This record gives sequence, structure tokens and C-alpha cells, in this order.
Amino acid sequence: MIKRPLNSQFSDHVKSGRKFTTIRDKPWPTDRPIMLYNWSGLPYRSKHVDVAPIKVSGFWTIHITRTDNDKMGYGYGMECGIPLWKTEGFESKEAMDAWFRPLVKKNATITKTLMRFSLVNTN
Repeated sequence: MIKRPLNSQFSDHVKSGRKFTTIRDKPWPTDRPIMLYNWSGLPYRSKHVDVAPIKVSGFWTIHITRTDNDKMGYGYGMECGIPLWKTEGFESKEAMDAWFRPLVKKNATITKTLMRFSLVNTN
């Protein structure tokens, strides 16, 4: 099974189904299960702690923009009727903005991949 790291602050949100999207540099495969994990200690120097098996159902390009007055914007094609900050497992839009703001220079846009996933039943 493919394994991919997950920040531990999102583990419970994934397990409960509240977080069902992730933003990454490149798309993950859609044809096989992926085990999300946390590091037990320092990244790359500790063991993996499995969080949950998932399967990616689709992916879209997402453009993350930071304006000169520090406003954050997210342009993507996925429609689900729930704000992106909720599907990403954040407590608010401000929390999501604070997460991505350091990654984007003022007056700039970065391009990443937004993926939708669901939990895989392992029974």
C-alpha cells in the first residue's frame, strides 16, 4: 500500500470523515488505497503511525493567491457545497489562510493539486 504523511492535527478529522480533501504538490493515484500516517517523532527519523486508509476519487488544479494586502484566495474546480477550509479540516478560513500564507509571496499565486478522498473500509 502506498503511504503518505499527514499532519497530526488533521488525523481525527480524517478518521471522522470531516476532512475529505487534501492539497499537495502532485496528484496521488486514484486506482489504489493509500495509507495516511503521522510520524511518531521527528520526520524521517521515526516510525510511521498509521491514521487511516483512503482512496482518492478525483483531483483538480488549485491556485492559491496572496494579495498585496495579505488576503488569501483559492481558485479550484471542485464543487461540493461545503467551504474548502472545512473539507481541509481547519477550524476556520482564517486558520487555513494562516497555514498557506507562508507558502505564497505577496502578489503571487502558487499552483498545487486539490484531491478529494474517502475512507476505505478495511473489513
